Amino acid sequence: MRIAFYSTLQGMSWGGSEELWSAAAEALLRDGHQACLQFRQRRYVPQQLRPLLDMGAEVTPRRGPFFGGRIRKLLRKMRSPNYNLLKWFRAAQPDFVLISVSYHMDDLQVAHACKEAGIPYGILVQAASPYQWTDPWNAESQRTAYANAARCYFVSAQNRDILEANLGVDLSDAEIVDNPFNVSVDAAPAWPVATNPWKLACVARVHFQSKAQDVLLQVMRQSKWRQRPLELTLHGSDGGSLKQFKSLVKLYDLQKTVKLGGFVDNIETVWARNHGLILPSRYEGNPLAMIEAMMCGRMPIVTNVGRAAELIDDNHSGFIAAAATVELVDDALERAWQRRHEWQEIGANAAKAVRKRHSLSPAQDFANAIVAATQPRRREAVSPVRIAGAINAA
Repeated sequence: MRIAFYSTLQGMSWGGSEELWSAAAEALLRDGHQACLQFRQRRYVPQQLRPLLDMGAEVTPRRGPFFGGRIRKLLRKMRSPNYNLLKWFRAAQPDFVLISVSYHMDDLQVAHACKEAGIPYGILVQAASPYQWTDPWNAESQRTAYANAARCYFVSAQNRDILEANLGVDLSDAEIVDNPFNVSVDAAPAWPVATNPWKLACVARVHFQSKAQDVLLQVMRQSKWRQRPLELTLHGSDGGSLKQFKSLVKLYDLQKTVKLGGFVDNIETVWARNHGLILPSRYEGNPLAMIEAMMCGRMPIVTNVGRAAELIDDNHSGFIAAAATVELVDDALERAWQRRHEWQEIGANAAKAVRKRHSLSPAQDFANAIVAATQPRRREAVSPVRIAGAINAA
């Protein structure tokens, strides 16, 4: 089969939202299928795509909005918004298109192009926020895109429910799929024996809107946490809030207890130095950081977003705050602190739980799901003549 992958990611070159579709593409290539990708054009190809290129995947860069030239502007107005997508379909000749949606507000014009060309497609949603609603003028277009999909996939039931309420569309047939993780299946970094200070890591891009590091800093500024032997280190790239983060650390005088560790390639080295994860997100899908921490036997302190409540038993294999507020995150951290001498045991409980409740081969599982989604349709249904006719009409 020829499977096309279309990522809606715009604001950065790579992120956790890209791990599942790219890993599934690798699995499909290993299984003898063909893969073609359309990804936002960058100055440099993200290094995460290079294994796919080496395996023979075809990558078509997608340009952003073009603002130069009167003639080009006029042509863009005259052409259908599907014109370039239909050209890609004619060149790629996919049997199925997997649309990876990094955030539920992302544009889904590609879904309408698939419908116009007669190509079955699936939509994979990586994150949905209850704090941002689809604009009324775009809601019907989004509803149609999901309604016409051959399959819809979500990385958490909570995200499915958020989008269902957002659009008023029935998504009860959507499949819940697992995200991949970047640690070994049998990861077991040694427990850090030193407990002065106790060490927690927040592994996430520095992005207040989603990851809520601002809430975490407000918790840490309280006098009780200043007086306790607890050190917090943030690991992650700048998601747009790094400057604000540094300003708040200085404003709250937290330089001694809050550190900036930056992005780390080998995440197991982070868990070799830390006793637990704290992730006070306002919204999530199925965060890789949480899965990886649990796989490594580290205690998670998280908010009740995404898959958290499905994978963690509160007060047994981790600690869950009901929402990303200072009071609730402080409560979860306080409960954890009072049992700090049990953190290794709680981390061991987390490692057992995640291996029972989460796939250990999520990329292959998702690749198999994509192949299964193509079965009702045959290649002859997506003829070059039909796509060419759609291009001419556009």
